[in-house]
Amino acid sequence: MADTHQTPRKIVGISMSPSMAVEVKEEAAKREMSLRKLFEEMWALYKENKKS
Repeated sequence: MADTHQTPRKIVGISMSPSMAVEVKEEAAKREMSLRKLFEEMWALYKENKKS
């Protein structure tokens, strides 16, 4: 699953409980996507819901 970066990137580190980390990683694996892509999807949904 090669991911070519065509735009500059900035690493954003977050800390979470071990159990939450397991859940997040399991969700990404279930969807066959990277953690980055899962976060991007979550952020887009957050911004969409925030408009209401």
